[in-house]
Amino acid sequence: MGFHLNIDVTYRVAYPQLPTIESEYNRLWQFANVLTRAGLPVDKWYPAADSEKASRLDAAFDAKGPTSAAITMAKSSALSNGTSVRSLGVWNGLEGDGGAAFSDSQGIDSVCSVTFQVEGIVGFQHATLVTDVVSEAARIWSASSVQVGPFKYFSRQQVFEKRPGAGWMLYLPRVLTAQQVPEARALVPVMDCKQRIGTLIVSVIGEPFSASNPEHVKVANAIEERLVDQDLLPLFTEL
Repeated sequence: MGFHLNIDVTYRVAYPQLPTIESEYNRLWQFANVLTRAGLPVDKWYPAADSEKASRLDAAFDAKGPTSAAITMAKSSALSNGTSVRSLGVWNGLEGDGGAAFSDSQGIDSVCSVTFQVEGIVGFQHATLVTDVVSEAARIWSASSVQVGPFKYFSRQQVFEKRPGAGWMLYLPRVLTAQQVPEARALVPVMDCKQRIGTLIVSVIGEPFSASNPEHVKVANAIEERLVDQDLLPLFTEL
């Protein structure tokens, strides 16, 4: 089975209305620029459409930002032009090995989410790249959590269904110490403009996290239990 990785960001809209499609697409473009570090060109992402052929007609981004074609397509979509809910997404045009996609789902008075999925891209097996990407995502969206790992772990193996899972990595917008989370293999400070905004908890180093490895699952579960014991792992409804 090939390597699969999910990065799931939660955040909230800061104002009583959704941001414009242009401003939210710009945040997706910022994230696409981060993903160039994994060898994913910024101009090889395509907007969601009714068919693969229609999607591949225009790039979602170029060097300057979101393309006018992508913005027009988003504004014409029923999923994108709502006043209280919205969904925007792009993919790299590949299915299976080498495929990648990310989407942003927003709502007023609810937790918003950005989901990034990748399959078989070697760079994402390295913790250094993944911590870099996650740190940037936390900054771009002012994240209330970011959970990193295979879908299987979060759907079947995490301890608390209604709270973020530790998986391979878990970002929380708080300062954490080794004394608070002794099971963590690393605690990475996340900075924004020289100010610490949170901590990335890493459960496995030296290899990618595997939901089929009992030791990996055991460590991630222990981190979740330790955080809950100290009231440090909020419910999704509290994010």
